[in-house]
This record gives sequence, structure tokens and C-alpha cells, in this order.
Amino acid sequence: MLTKHYTKAQRQALNQIWNSAGTYGFEPMFMAIDSKGMPDIYMNTVIGLVSKWYGEEMTKDLFGRWAGDHRQAMLDDLAWMALENAAYLKEVGGRPALKEARRAHAENFFAQEYQISRQEWMAKNQLVYAIQSARWKTVLGKHKPVMTPYEKNLYNDLTPVHDEDKDELEKSILDTFKKYALFSGEVKNRGNKIIHFDGKWASVLTKFMPTGMVHTDTLSAGHTAGIRANEAKGVVKAIRRSVVKLNENPEEDRKYIEGCFGKSMYPPDEMAAIDRQLCTGDHYGCHLWFTAGAPSEEKNRNLHVNEESALQARRNREEYAKNITLYRSSILRLTEQIHNCIQVHSQMETEGARSGKLDISRVWRAEVLGDGRVFSRQFPADKPGFSVDILLDASASRMKSQETIAAQGYILAESLRMCKVPVRVTGFCSLRGYTVLRIFKTFQDKNGGSRIFDYFASGWNRDGLALRGAGELLKNTPAERKLLLVLTDASPNDIHRIPPGNDHPLGCDYSGKAAVEDAAREVRALKKENVRVGAIFTGENMDVPAAEEIYGKNMARISTMDQLSGAAGALIRKEIQELTG
Repeated sequence: MLTKHYTKAQRQALNQIWNSAGTYGFEPMFMAIDSKGMPDIYMNTVIGLVSKWYGEEMTKDLFGRWAGDHRQAMLDDLAWMALENAAYLKEVGGRPALKEARRAHAENFFAQEYQISRQEWMAKNQLVYAIQSARWKTVLGKHKPVMTPYEKNLYNDLTPVHDEDKDELEKSILDTFKKYALFSGEVKNRGNKIIHFDGKWASVLTKFMPTGMVHTDTLSAGHTAGIRANEAKGVVKAIRRSVVKLNENPEEDRKYIEGCFGKSMYPPDEMAAIDRQLCTGDHYGCHLWFTAGAPSEEKNRNLHVNEESALQARRNREEYAKNITLYRSSILRLTEQIHNCIQVHSQMETEGARSGKLDISRVWRAEVLGDGRVFSRQFPADKPGFSVDILLDASASRMKSQETIAAQGYILAESLRMCKVPVRVTGFCSLRGYTVLRIFKTFQDKNGGSRIFDYFASGWNRDGLALRGAGELLKNTPAERKLLLVLTDASPNDIHRIPPGNDHPLGCDYSGKAAVEDAAREVRALKKENVRVGAIFTGENMDVPAAEEIYGKNMARISTMDQLSGAAGALIRKEIQELTG
């Protein structure tokens, strides 16, 4: 008799488990409920099939072995990957419909990844996400994601190709966990010491040792919530840290970046000179990559990334079309605010006229040239005397907001363009030591900035180096007076540490206080070059102090799209007054 009180969704899940198990009345250790609170019919079927083929006691014994271990959640998920495969092989011969159900589940895995939260999987462990993603991509007949050798071998060992009985399966899972140093058989609590390794030691250690939080430092153009949402809730604090830096190959890294983002705008020699000049201090050992997304021969090396980024671009456009009435209204309101401000604060130009104030220097033209325009009149300058650069944070922390950020970037750019303000839009993220600045709209673009919808989020965000890179781009602008407008969550974070130096004798992670201080220094450096810097902050309450430290009072905070025109309008008006004052 059941002693628990179950919700409606849990009762549905329970019935799905019982139906596939062929027996009723027992209380399973697990139920599959998706992030919308609905029962996951395929995984509940698998739970029932595991009970049917291997017995409920086997499940309790297996999962009980690591109960209370600090990696329990990760071990549970990895074990279910092995159990799912085993139960499927046992049952599919007598239940052909299971194959289609499995495929539907795989499709739903990536659909939910778009709709809800990759961070819900990644919050458990990046290793878990890599194994799950590989499993469901394989089911769909697609290429597996980029994986480290450690991940590939673990995936293969968790995917047996033959039937196993209860004892064989349990032993296989336990042996696999021991082989990959995931669980030795002894339950361990939290509190393990973390040691960072770089360079040659990291290269050696990663060949035979797992990391506590495996991070492959590869781009995955996902369509989901970023990690910050869970970090803000305290669900996970160390997702975006790696214990051991993975192997690096400079030439392979460069090719990888080029394949993901496109050719560099600068020839190699010039790019190397920029690196020598800008990748210093806290950013020593890092690189910059400036691109407009031009196709590269390396593109075919990263087909899965290009497919996913193309899918996100379609979703950005679809979302904009769905809310086009709201967005057009925002563009009109913002355009009006900017235009009125420019009119009030614009410089005056003078021209010859047939009436007005007599211009003594032009009187001779009446007698000699028969030109009656010997008077002068003043009128507002036709074009504003400043340009605007919009910098979009395109790191993984923005995954949940990709469609919104693309729309925000477009609304800002289109409003400025309609006011004849030269505007450029650039996204930035960091990957494999490269801080990539990808230009979505140039000052010369005549298409209204439609490429802004190609925006996608992935990787890290080394804000300080991105701001240095933006300063390099600002050298080539059509106006002397410049405004840099950053759309950000004010949470700089990168896998590559700050090297030892005066401020950090032993070096430190590029995150938290050190990263915020670095970004703030770069903002001050830009201001010394007569660049106005403002921010539209879209982050969490916990990051407000960081945003204020980096951008000072030149910041507007928004949480919904209908606030954009008002908040951004007020910020831009303030900056225009300073630029034209």
C-alpha cells in the first residue's frame, strides 16, 4: 500500500512505471518528471522496464551504494544512462514501438534544452550533460558532440551493445565508475581540496585523471537558459570553473575559433601585433579574434555548431516576428526620444540665404556674381556628430535570453539608424583563450541590421579583454565623439586564470571581485580616451553591485522588454547630452 501523497503528475508517472513493469503497488525509487512538472513517459517506461528485467531490489542496491556521496546526483544520472540502454536492448525486440518512443524522447531532450534549461542538466555536472547529449544525438542519427577522450571512453562503457543479466549489469556499472575514478565504492562527503594545474602538468594529468567538474571548453550554440539563473538561486556555485585546464593546441584552437565564428578581419601579422599590444597584464596568454562572420575553410570542422547556431538564428527571427507589434512600438518610442534629444542638443550649421542676418563677407557676391544669398541663417546639423557602438554579451550565461537580447540589439540599432546615428553592433564571448568580437552590423550596413538576429550565446565572458577589443574597434569610427553601449549581466567569468602579477602574486580565477575590478579598469581606460561608456544591465539582483562598480551611474537596468525604450532612452539621452555638451 502506498504511504506517500502523490501529485497528479506523480500519479501519472507512477502508472506509467507500473504499466511497463507489469506489476503494481510498489513504490519506485525514481520517477521521471520534466522541468514543466509533467511526467516523462519514455523515462518512466524505462524505470518500469528496469524493474521488470532486473528487479526493484537491484535498483535499490545499486543506487544505495553511493547514497550520501558528494557526487550522488552525477552518479545517479550516469547510472541511468547505462540502465536506459540495457533496458532498451532487453525490450525493443518484443516492443517495436519503443524505438519510436526513444527517438521522440531524444527530440524532446533538445527541444526542452531550447525551451527551458540546459543549466538544469549542467548544474548536475558538465560530464553528465556531455554523456546525455551524446546518447540522444546518437539516437537521432546525428554526430555526437565534441568530447574529450575521457568522455568518449566513459560514454562507450556506459553503452553496452549486448544484453546483460542483473549481476553483470550492476558489476559493469560499478566497474566503470571505479575505472574512471568516479566512485571507488567508498562514500565520500564534500570538502575535497581543489588544486589548479596549468601547462604541461595539466596536459599529463588530463590523459588519465578525471576532473571534479569536467569542462571541455568547446562551443555549443545551445538554445537555453544560461548558468547564471541557477547560480543566482544558489543551486550551483562552481559550474563555470574547471579544476584542471584541458589540453591546449594553439593551432587547433585557432582553427576551432575560425570554424565556429568565421575568418579574422585582420591578417595574421596584424592580429599578432594587436595581441602583443592588448593581451597583457591580467590577459597575458589570451588572444583576441575580430570577425564579421565571413565563411572559413574550417567551417566544415564544426558542422554541429553551425547547425545549432543557424537554428538559434531562426528562433531569434521567429520570436521577433511573433512580438513584432511590441517591438515596433519600442522602436518608434525610442526613435522619437533620441531624435528629440539630438534636435535640442545638436550643433548648429550656417548657410547662405536671401533673408536673415546680413553676412558682410558675402556682400560682394551680389554685385560680382549676381548671387542674392548675402544673408546667413542657422539650422540644426543634419547628422549627429557622434557614433554608437553596441556591445552584446554573448556568453553562456545569456542562453536563456538569446531571443530577447537579439531583439534588444536590433531595437537599439534600428532606433539609432533612423535618427541617422552611425551604429555598429558587436557580440563577444570567450573560448579556448580567445575573446571573440563578432560584428553583426557595421556602420556601412544598409540592411537595417538584420544580421543581429544571427546572435547566439555560448562560452565564457572575459569582459575586461572584450572592452579592450572594443577600444581597438573604436579607433575606426566615422565620428570623433563615441558612445559604447554594453548590454550585460555584469558577471565576468572565464576559464583562463589571471596570471601571477603585482595584484595577484599567485594568480587567481577570472571571476568574482578580480574580474569585476578588471572590467572596471577597462571602462575607466576607455573614458580616458574620450569614449562615453554606458550599460543596459539585465542581470540578477546579486550582480547589481558589480554592475555599479564597473559602469558607475551610467547604467540603466531592465527586466522586461517593455522597459527597454524607457530605460535605454533615458540612458542614451543622458549620454547624448554629455557628447554634445
